[in-house]
Amino acid sequence: MKLPHALLLAAAGAACLAASGGPPEIPHGTLTLETLMHHMATTSGVRAEFHEVKEIALLDQPLESDGTLYFIPPSRMARITRAPGPTTLLIDGSRMSYRDMAGGNSVDLSANRVARTIVENFVVLFNGDLRALRERYNVGFDADGPRWDMKLVPKGPPVSQLIASIELNGDGPALKQMVLVEKEGDRTTTFFHDVVTDVQFSPEELGRIFLENTPAKVP
Repeated sequence: MKLPHALLLAAAGAACLAASGGPPEIPHGTLTLETLMHHMATTSGVRAEFHEVKEIALLDQPLESDGTLYFIPPSRMARITRAPGPTTLLIDGSRMSYRDMAGGNSVDLSANRVARTIVENFVVLFNGDLRALRERYNVGFDADGPRWDMKLVPKGPPVSQLIASIELNGDGPALKQMVLVEKEGDRTTTFFHDVVTDVQFSPEELGRIFLENTPAKVP
């Protein structure tokens, strides 16, 4: 998996999983975008399993993978894939690292405009900043009782040069599925399950996730 694609999936998935956080109950009746964004702003941490199906125009069969996604507000996330091969992408504030079986590398987000802008665009989602979200995306939202659908279309580059749209759907505060359509036509559908919300990660857990998986610096 190329680094930009892994970054898109990690940032989008973690930001969207923030919709699973917040209070355990939501008001009865039809869910509103404002209520959903409030839940995104109040989570303490999320851990979820995912199954991902990526459809690539040049391939006859889709690529499938399984793994775990972690989100710790306001700007820490990890996407760890177990199958078909181990990969790890970590975002920790202004630092990003990626590792697969071929090795690993680190990126200073403050010095990489494209990577920084992608992460910043998704940060407005899990921060529950509806005004900023609408500044960066054309936002479509429909709900039928607690079930909802959201569509995000980026307004400007560099995100609009990589992503055509992101479609999300869920039930109450729980995100069920995310579909990311890239400008070149490739489509990635991510199914979330075993979502645990409002996780209080211990220092030992954070060290295991972020420190043990960080590529060593090259002298």
